Amino acid sequence: MAATAFGVFLLLHGVIHLGWVSPKPADPNYPFVTSSSRLLPFIPEKVLGPLAVVLVTLIVVSFALAALGMFGVPALAQIWRLPATIGAVLSLIMCVVFWHPWFIMGPVLDLAILAVVVTGWPSHAS
Repeated sequence: MAATAFGVFLLLHGVIHLGWVSPKPADPNYPFVTSSSRLLPFIPEKVLGPLAVVLVTLIVVSFALAALGMFGVPALAQIWRLPATIGAVLSLIMCVVFWHPWFIMGPVLDLAILAVVVTGWPSHAS
């Protein structure tokens, strides 16, 4: 049960990153902006857009593979920690590059995922 719940969490955490590559509303306060970087303003816009697409794709795929491992897919159940780690690290990078104060929970969740990976919990998908 815990493995399945954690798998759902991983899947949802990955999917939320699609906000960066989805159509943007007219709201100027919308946080998922990839045309500029608050923390790395020297990166040009022509680099940021493609970087966002690559990062989001890798994050979503990584967390989806980790989730499938948590759901008990045989080949992935043994290696789910690798894609979970990749997804969490890339998500942290995404949050740094495209930082918005609303994203404070993103890095906290990524660090929690890394803590789960390091501690070895859950020990196996069930």
